[in-house]
Amino acid sequence: MTSKIKSCIIIFIFFFNYNISCLVVNVKNQNGGIIKEIINANITDDTITVELQLLDSTLITQHIDFTKEVQIVQVLLLGEEERGQKPYQILCFVNHIHANEFISPDAMAKLRQKNPGTIRVAEENKGAFNVTIDMKIKLKDSSYISQHVGSLCSEASDTTFTSKIDIDKWALVPGMYLGNLLQTVEYINYKASKSNLKLCRDTGKVWSQCLCTMEVSIPWYPCALKFCKDHIGKKSTVVESYRCGIQTCAKSMNFMYSVKHKQLCLSIE
Repeated sequence: MTSKIKSCIIIFIFFFNYNISCLVVNVKNQNGGIIKEIINANITDDTITVELQLLDSTLITQHIDFTKEVQIVQVLLLGEEERGQKPYQILCFVNHIHANEFISPDAMAKLRQKNPGTIRVAEENKGAFNVTIDMKIKLKDSSYISQHVGSLCSEASDTTFTSKIDIDKWALVPGMYLGNLLQTVEYINYKASKSNLKLCRDTGKVWSQCLCTMEVSIPWYPCALKFCKDHIGKKSTVVESYRCGIQTCAKSMNFMYSVKHKQLCLSIE
């Protein structure tokens, strides 16, 4: 995380004039732990990226492509090599997001780093969103969804997921077409009916097919602009609105998808 903070500072100093800005924020999560978030806004790409490292060293990256209305959540989980697992595994969850769920990259770029040592707590908790996954994304065609899927999820060729519901929502976005989007995905087709599957945590048999859940929490992010009202002049009765800060939110996303057997279900501790 230290190297990421340093790179954030370098970006902020050298590239701010090129429409890229960066903030480092200390945040209290729902369990009372303190973590650092790095938030990058790129006006040119019309994107915002939130990066955080959990206390168990899991890395979470939330990347929002405002033009395509795409949210990419990348989860990097460290493996237990003594149990024969890979050093790390990456999962990507790609979903539709409305542009008004987050402040714009332009507004984000105008924020300034203030009181960097302050511990932030979100003003509003948006609650938990349940997302049922039924499709995998083929990375070679993923640019039809967003050019950023291929770069962020290059190491997750078999674990980049989305849903048919999201595909249908993207088909309504200007410049995105259902035929191209369907070319990008394939259904997760295993033998058992999803309605007959148990949650992996409730399944005793290691090699049984089951439903895996992955909960990802973003404990602090700028979700809206605040506007205050004031009189134009001391004696004026005319009231005008002006931007006077940001509204901050927290949210959790519960991703659910089927796996061939319990050992393939990874979770954040």
